Amino acid sequence: MTPEPEILPPLPPEQDPLHAPEPARADGPGFFDAVAFFAIAIFLVFVLQGATAALALHQHWFGPMPLEKIVAEPRFSIPIMALAYGSVVLIASLLFSRAWSQSFTRGVCWNFSIARRQAGRLLLAGVLLAVSIQLLSNYLPVPKELPVDSFFRKPLDAWMVAIFGTLIAPAFEELAFRGFLYPALRRWTGVLPAAVLTSIPFALLHAQQLAHATAPLAMVFLVSLVLTAVRQRTGSVAASALVHATYNLSIFLAVFSASGGFTHLERLKN
Repeated sequence: MTPEPEILPPLPPEQDPLHAPEPARADGPGFFDAVAFFAIAIFLVFVLQGATAALALHQHWFGPMPLEKIVAEPRFSIPIMALAYGSVVLIASLLFSRAWSQSFTRGVCWNFSIARRQAGRLLLAGVLLAVSIQLLSNYLPVPKELPVDSFFRKPLDAWMVAIFGTLIAPAFEELAFRGFLYPALRRWTGVLPAAVLTSIPFALLHAQQLAHATAPLAMVFLVSLVLTAVRQRTGSVAASALVHATYNLSIFLAVFSASGGFTHLERLKN
């Protein structure tokens, strides 16, 4: 009589090679990944912005307004940037997830679970960063008027900028700079040089809004260094994105309070 085979209990998921969780990329995207991502981003942003601006000019959506003013109009630029950012992320997620043979979020070390566990500290860090930068600005030669101030001339514009700057821009910028550029540079240069080299183009991205003024750009550079430190310490791009979003939100809340809920934006000039 043949004995019945022994039925063993199933292996835990972490020990079962068929059901083990997908390993994350240890170092994040490489140099050519970063080049490809930024090439996609630059191409889509310019194409969408240029094509939509030409269409707006042709259809007189903004009245008799020259093209350069249409592009600078928040009612135009904010929706187009949101559409461009979303398109870049969608295309990149499809391309890179296939190239890496794993999910896009794992490939860029998004690691949302880490950000969720440390949410309290990350939120506090964003608020403290905003307060520190505001205090520092009192001792630096910051111009009284900057191009970015034009986003706070009408209540609708202010609301659009606040929503975009809190929910969309931080996530995309962190994905681009801390998700792709920083790990690519870190492989070649090490942590500190990569943080500096990542923060230079991050600051230059905001140069036009800040009239290329040295003091405001230096503060943006400092913010980028802090965000990169968060990314390095936590191993999570979602963590630096949460700090970034909280930093921006803190600034918008200060403007919201000073302008009576964006209803008296003229107070900001005083």
